[in-house]
Amino acid sequence: MIHLYGVVEELEALPPVDGVGAEPLERRRIEGLELVVSRTALEGSDVTQAAVLSHANVVEALMARSGAVLPARFGHAFSDEHELAAAVRTKASALARGLTLVRGCVEFGLRVLGDDKAPENGSRELSGRDYMRARLAEEQARWRLAEELHEPLARLSRASARFGGASSDLLQSAYLVPRQEVDVFGEHVRRFEAAHPHLTIVCTGPWPPYTFAANGEEDA
Repeated sequence: MIHLYGVVEELEALPPVDGVGAEPLERRRIEGLELVVSRTALEGSDVTQAAVLSHANVVEALMARSGAVLPARFGHAFSDEHELAAAVRTKASALARGLTLVRGCVEFGLRVLGDDKAPENGSRELSGRDYMRARLAEEQARWRLAEELHEPLARLSRASARFGGASSDLLQSAYLVPRQEVDVFGEHVRRFEAAHPHLTIVCTGPWPPYTFAANGEEDA
């Protein structure tokens, strides 16, 4: 089996880390694209925490040595060289576009949790209609607050994605941020957090751009 770590651009040299199963890393060039792979004896049912961590370590190391990395999610394995080549040829154009998109960028994840309390009706002073109006006004206020945070971050980013989450989530999103904008991005999050202490804001990263690589490599 051949395990895929990602498609890279301007890779100086393979990083001095082992691949999954302590196998050495190898380079492949297919359709003008450079891939980093390793041999593996793992099957789909053999997933271990050590294997997942090894994959993540390789991708992180590639980020430090490459002009661009389109990371593959763990589990992209091929039975032989022919299957790998066929998969890459099918997606070559999308992979090239993906590399252009993520070049010079890192990913940040954001989750914002706010109070999700329904308007109180314990006094029975609210009619059903008034209750629904109050509930709608609350939802609109939550939406405006989410937009107040998301829109400036999206403008700082090359791409962004929003996800559905739990009912208490005000915002759950990911941002593809150019490296030169990372400090400004972080400062904006900190200012928003200070202005809204009632919210719980969790910002993680920088990460390899897994979210924004998906469209290019999901079937490769």
